[in-house]
Amino acid sequence: MKLYLIRHGQTEANINGVLCGSSDLPLTEWGICQAQHVAQQLAAIPLDAIIHTDLARSRQTAQQIAQGRDTLLQVQPLLQEMCFGDWELRHPLELKASEAEGYALWCQDRQAAKVPQGEPFCDFTQRIRQAMRQLYQMPPDSRLAIVAHQGSLSLMLAMMLKLAPADMWRFPFKQGCVCEVELTNGSCVIQRLNDSGVL
Repeated sequence: MKLYLIRHGQTEANINGVLCGSSDLPLTEWGICQAQHVAQQLAAIPLDAIIHTDLARSRQTAQQIAQGRDTLLQVQPLLQEMCFGDWELRHPLELKASEAEGYALWCQDRQAAKVPQGEPFCDFTQRIRQAMRQLYQMPPDSRLAIVAHQGSLSLMLAMMLKLAPADMWRFPFKQGCVCEVELTNGSCVIQRLNDSGVL
């Protein structure tokens, strides 16, 4: 199975440096250009499906990849980014000032610390595992583009490599890039990571 893991293009939250998980923001003009660039990188690759989350930034990126193809678009809400609850669309500097203790604990141990009204990391992990179980049920020779988010893609890749969930931070996904993964006989090989071509 070949997987092309793609982070959605730029949003205003990325520009402003605020936390954005469940907030539904569209792509910026540059984000659309990034999505088009990824589409060009994948243009010569046949895809059996393009899987995306139900958030606008993921859907818009997937739609760019789908242009000119007769390829099935599939919505997978389980691959949404982790919800940051009361911290959604707030800047780390603001959180350091207004919720210093809670934010410091979260920075020290994001797996154990709780975000007010947010999604616990263990729930996020279970949700991504469920999405992967569904993914593994697809034909083993599938070629799939998966358009999702920094956290969900990083956690997914760590799991495919049989690493601990905390190792997700080793895999930053850049926008406008492609990560190519091959799954064979229970093993995972990274063929490309953050391949941007020439943008």
